[in-house]
Amino acid sequence: MVEGRSSLKAILNKRHLLAKIGEEIGQEGMKKAEENPHSWRRPRPCGLTIHPGLGCPNACLYCYVGDVLGTGPIEPRPLRLSGPELSYALLLNPYFVPGRMGTFLAFGAICDPFHPTLMGKTLDVMASVASFLGNPMQFSTKMALGPELIEKLPGEVPMCPLITITTFEKASELEPRAPSPWERLKTISELRKAGFKPMLFLRPLLPGLIEREVDAILLEAKRAGAVGVVVGALRVNKAILHRLKRFGLYEAIIRRLKKYRTPLLSHKALITVPSSDLKKLVLETAGEVGLVGFRAACCANAFVAGVPCTGLCWLKGFCSKCPNRCMEKLPDVQEEDIRKVLRIAFGLSAQVIRLERFKLFIRLKRPFASEILPAVKTVLEVATRRSVILRT
Repeated sequence: MVEGRSSLKAILNKRHLLAKIGEEIGQEGMKKAEENPHSWRRPRPCGLTIHPGLGCPNACLYCYVGDVLGTGPIEPRPLRLSGPELSYALLLNPYFVPGRMGTFLAFGAICDPFHPTLMGKTLDVMASVASFLGNPMQFSTKMALGPELIEKLPGEVPMCPLITITTFEKASELEPRAPSPWERLKTISELRKAGFKPMLFLRPLLPGLIEREVDAILLEAKRAGAVGVVVGALRVNKAILHRLKRFGLYEAIIRRLKKYRTPLLSHKALITVPSSDLKKLVLETAGEVGLVGFRAACCANAFVAGVPCTGLCWLKGFCSKCPNRCMEKLPDVQEEDIRKVLRIAFGLSAQVIRLERFKLFIRLKRPFASEILPAVKTVLEVATRRSVILRT
């Protein structure tokens, strides 16, 4: 497992880890990993999303996954890679940094990682990440997780559970095939008993519902054992709005879109519904009931791992001001290590390196291929937890 306060040396250890895992999975496994999108996909603000499968049968009416993928509610298809093969793919990814101070990994996005069809695959991948890489992991789910399953979650690396609850009042109509919110509250209780720090995932915020339900949802989550709450806005297109129309939510959403002069909706492209006032309401109420409020999933992941947020929220005006105190946990960074990473990992030479408390300025020597610069910037920002300015 990769450890250490700074991840610069962990970047240089990627080749050793690739060789180690390559021996285990063989040529066929390495080829599968190279061809999988996890080996090149760029991280999102919450981290690099891990897809144990594709698709979801829950048919939640506000969900965009089926519309964007063009599948609708379907039985999920498990990932073709084994856990070690997925770890190998991540190490091939030029944007990925291994280790506790490395890239955050977020399980979910286009599936529920603990749907029964995907549960075994998810646990296999998590076990491999814990064994080989050591990165902080986060998962979002609506499934009912019992003690036997929770016992199988790796406990030797940071694990941040997000349990999604959006409504009590309309759950049976808006989430017709998902476990009930009360089953999910039970999941929160079981995770807390097992020593995890479960978070309520209050996403998406549904205008017209959340205003009258926020107190009840947060109080029940707190009673169940939630440590904090992560908020997230609703994203819509014409298909989603059409599905929500009969539940009295359409007008509340349209009013917000018109007020903020949001671009016209299309059938597939997603628009984020302006929700800053709703987020403020939830976060203020969270503080009143004793929950830690997080404006972004990466902040909750950083809080559980006890490391600075990879999203550099404190620099971008998006900090949740949670008790993690990211700015006091920045890693020690040496100029020599930066030069070594640039040279060995990317084949680059630095003419000037200037390190400030929150920023890293680098002037690169030519020649080099400009297409590698986004990966260089991402990797160095994760490893140093500083804003990186590359100049040529």
